[in-house]
Amino acid sequence: MKNAKASELFVRNLLLVMPDWHSKLVKPFRDTLDNEMSLETYYCLETLRACGTATMSELAHQMKVPKQQMTRLVDRLSQSRFVERVQGTDDRRVTWIRLTPGAVSYLDEYYLKNTAFIQMLEEKLTQDELQRLNDAVEALEEILPKLT
Repeated sequence: MKNAKASELFVRNLLLVMPDWHSKLVKPFRDTLDNEMSLETYYCLETLRACGTATMSELAHQMKVPKQQMTRLVDRLSQSRFVERVQGTDDRRVTWIRLTPGAVSYLDEYYLKNTAFIQMLEEKLTQDELQRLNDAVEALEEILPKLT
């Protein structure tokens, strides 16, 4: 691997880190939140927050799920008053989906609900390690959108 390109090294490192990423971060995080909200639901809300508004097709495309599955999720979110459907002003056949103000407030506080996961991080990692992990995730947050 001495002469490997940066992209090849990335793929190798990604394959090495994925099992731990899933078993030590994603799974425990998801398990402690399952009573509150599924990660799919959370991803949908955050996707809508980033987009502002989206049609069902756009949202399904962004989430990479079938439109039928997205419709069921949006129906549940609408019943819970997290999203609302708004008819288009130019074309009444178009229905836009957007977050409610309550959903925005909920998302702003959501990460604090996972106290068990936060406590686990604080018990197992030093402050320096937590900062390095934060820096790595911030770098991913900056770079990953470029891959679409």
